[in-house]
Amino acid sequence: MVMRRGRQLYSKKYEEAVKLHGEGKSVNEIAGQLGVSYSAAYHWVKGLRKPESGNLNEFESWLKQKGPMPAVEIEKKFQKHNELFLMSSRRGMNIKRKTLPRKYAKYSTWYYVEGQEKMLDSRIEELFSKIKEAREKLRDSLFG
Repeated sequence: MVMRRGRQLYSKKYEEAVKLHGEGKSVNEIAGQLGVSYSAAYHWVKGLRKPESGNLNEFESWLKQKGPMPAVEIEKKFQKHNELFLMSSRRGMNIKRKTLPRKYAKYSTWYYVEGQEKMLDSRIEELFSKIKEAREKLRDSLFG
């Protein structure tokens, strides 16, 4: 059984379909080679339809560009980040999630793209450092 990978992958295959058509491949050959329906390939090469990039691709691109981010930052652009993450997991995409203890509230969930693990660790260490600094300032102002 073939797992449905979602329409957002169509935008990645669209450019390839147009290229193959330019090389003289038939719609049937293009559909078979790219694993898309005949209808999708036909509409693309005839210029009748161009697939949308989709929220998942936008989410993945945004993470690649910005690097690992906590949920509090991500929800400004992607309110349904949890749903996007779950869909990306089901579809085998490279979006990952790391969770910290609940005491960190909206900073307890971080999203990143595979390959950004070192950057993720660095940003989390930076967060811990800022929390420690804030606690010390508070302690100094109360008992100092």
